[in-house]
Amino acid sequence: MELRHLRYFLAVAEELHFGRAAARLHISQPPLSQQIRRLEKELQAALFHRTKRHVELTNAGRVFLGDARALVAQAEQAVGNAHRASRGEIGQLLVGCDLWADFLNGASIIPLFARHHPDVEVELRDLTATEQIAALEGGRIHVGILRPPVQSKALTSERLLSENLVVAFPRGHRFKRYGRVPWGALVDEPYVLFSRRRAPAFEALVARACHDAGLTLRVKYEVEHPQTILAIVEAGLGISLVPASLQTVGRPAIAYRRLTPAGPALETVIAWRRDSELSLVQAFARVAREVARSRRPLP
Repeated sequence: MELRHLRYFLAVAEELHFGRAAARLHISQPPLSQQIRRLEKELQAALFHRTKRHVELTNAGRVFLGDARALVAQAEQAVGNAHRASRGEIGQLLVGCDLWADFLNGASIIPLFARHHPDVEVELRDLTATEQIAALEGGRIHVGILRPPVQSKALTSERLLSENLVVAFPRGHRFKRYGRVPWGALVDEPYVLFSRRRAPAFEALVARACHDAGLTLRVKYEVEHPQTILAIVEAGLGISLVPASLQTVGRPAIAYRRLTPAGPALETVIAWRRDSELSLVQAFARVAREVARSRRPLP
């Protein structure tokens, strides 16, 4: 049974006239009559009582009418959904997000994307940069927000944000007196390290900056979540180097200062498969760029 046979049947059932139904379908009457007979043969049931002047539905035809309308409506909805999906209006998008790599941007991108695409289901995966790259290559996520480098020929990436490190410390700490904190002042301070396993790229950047400054941090805590770092600093148990964007997180007991010299820039990128044909990926990337452009450098 073909969809067009159902459309032919519906036209005749609603017009109860083969001539008018044929005109409505923009075909001639003989092929329409032939297709209706073919449908009746396939169903092994007469759908119409026909006379020279009158056409009416049989009992089987009346029962089939409801089902045929539902099937055609469902098919039209499926076609419409396919078109909407091709335009990136509906569907599912799996997004990888490293909390430390994008502690604030992800929280801005997702709600804005949802406002622009209310019928798209976005699912977040909390993954490290290494895990995101593997998941993108394997097709387990569609897009990732992470720290570079993205060393994969299967993926493409672009920079969203570049920022410097700042030092986070308890508000009563001596660093409060500094306009900018020299790197040498960090020596011997109890340091809260963000897990090398959880954020290897970030900690490699911190290690390089410390090496360039000729100092070694005295690590007292190693944790796996940004909020844990803030909690330890807030409790007065240590200091930490964090992305400048973290200053906008409301923690009244924590103060921040820039470093002198500024040190290396910390980047956040968005990545996806080069061969991705999912329009939702490009729609998400457009929103990510919009959020990135709206971000102003923090003092």
